Amino acid sequence: MTGGNLDEMLDEDPYGRRRRSGTAGRSGRAGRRPERDPEGAYPDPAYPDAGFPDAGYADGRYADADGRYADADGRYADADFDDYAADPGYRDADYDDPDYPDVDRRGSDRRGPGRREAGRRGTDYRDTGYAEDDYPDLAHPDSAYDDDPADDDPADGEWRGSWNDDGEEVDAPRRGGRALPKLVAVLVVVAALLGLGIYGVGKVVGRVSGGSSAADYIGSGDGIAVVQVPDGASAREIAQELHEANVTASVSSFVKAAAANPKSLGIQPGTYRLRNRMSADAALAALLDPASSAPFRFVIKEGMSVQQVLAGLHDRLGTPMEELEAIARNPAQLGVPSYAPTLEGYFFPSTYDLVPGATPVQLMTSFVTRFKQETASLDLEHRAAAQGMTPAKIVTIASIIEKEVANADEGPKVARVIYNRLNDTTGGFRRLDMDSTTRYAQSEYTGPLSRAQLENTSNPYNTRAVAGLPPGAISNPGLWALKSALEPAAGTWLYFVSMPRTKVTQFATTTDEWDTLRAQYHAEGGKE
Repeated sequence: MTGGNLDEMLDEDPYGRRRRSGTAGRSGRAGRRPERDPEGAYPDPAYPDAGFPDAGYADGRYADADGRYADADGRYADADFDDYAADPGYRDADYDDPDYPDVDRRGSDRRGPGRREAGRRGTDYRDTGYAEDDYPDLAHPDSAYDDDPADDDPADGEWRGSWNDDGEEVDAPRRGGRALPKLVAVLVVVAALLGLGIYGVGKVVGRVSGGSSAADYIGSGDGIAVVQVPDGASAREIAQELHEANVTASVSSFVKAAAANPKSLGIQPGTYRLRNRMSADAALAALLDPASSAPFRFVIKEGMSVQQVLAGLHDRLGTPMEELEAIARNPAQLGVPSYAPTLEGYFFPSTYDLVPGATPVQLMTSFVTRFKQETASLDLEHRAAAQGMTPAKIVTIASIIEKEVANADEGPKVARVIYNRLNDTTGGFRRLDMDSTTRYAQSEYTGPLSRAQLENTSNPYNTRAVAGLPPGAISNPGLWALKSALEPAAGTWLYFVSMPRTKVTQFATTTDEWDTLRAQYHAEGGKE
């Protein structure tokens, strides 16, 4: 039999002799036994299971000892115990092995999952399905289990209990409980998991409602927040800027959103107009939307002149043109290289950030600083010297290339034409004859030039009338034009023309080839 501590007993005496008045301890004198029956066997003690002190549980093996347990259902006939009998609390589907192992069971032969052999006294019952492998501390030990309590005799060493003064068996201490302790353990685990879930939901709700532990906001936000994204900033650094500006509720929320979206790698440095209390996903989408940075973006296009750049700043900042032109007349304050004769050519084409509160001098200085950074990467000064040129002349040639052709792959060939004309020893080209230089001086970039303009020798930029390069650049060249000036293609070309219809530049070496190209140019609608 299974041993147990009978600190709690059923109110009904299993033998029906008298009703107990409460929880029974080890009262009375131990060792008193009941009389044997005519066959010499002790009567069944039928003590209650200590695991269910108040439910009226009686072992189904001894159902005929008490009329409450009907023979029709020997498992658990007591209606008060239906909740436990019908469902032991652990379904077989949840555990790999629902049975007790058969190791060292004395006198018992299992006939299926948890079923006693038919030779037992009383009715059969099914094991409740607690696998000892799963719950080693709560399982019923084999050493404490006896298959037939009727043959328990103190003399054979198998009986571990004693008898009190009323003839009731007082069992040895029980090692472990059955269903109830396991059910309690499972309920504790479930409650803990539910608690964690409620805690997590509480954290998110707290964040949405402005709690100190907020992880993320909901929606597109409200109000206006201006955020600066530094050049080369990581996702975490951007997240920190957003969080400090109260755009996002936490740093981690934006980091996770950026990690989940590969497009986050396309975030550009600059100033952005966002909103307060945006979700991390909404903030990321806004940073990827050019409209968010448009109010603070200023673009210098390749080939723009300084005058065009100043006009753009006037439109964006509202600064008077006279003030901007005065700044441009003093390029030294902007940090231009010492070799630069004018400011023209030293505003590097790029997209710039109009930082709120920045002055025009600071903005124009950033344009020059970018030029110095880019030309340093080209090693402009040393490479110009290697070609027998000054850096200023390289910039001037690049500015002409920028205005003459639109296709970067044609730049090196145009550079070669310029060098061939400058170095012509045949007398055929005493001048560059580039209309782009004349247009710069006239500030006329469309339509045909007049004969008077082309023959004006007082204009130092009129390369049709004045020999050599103009005194300075005629535009702000991009990186490809600077590279073309440093790396001219090999060839003997002296002429080129860009066809008006195809926009393709054709090159020629002889005058006959040139005449053919000119005829094609006019056939496509060329006016010059």
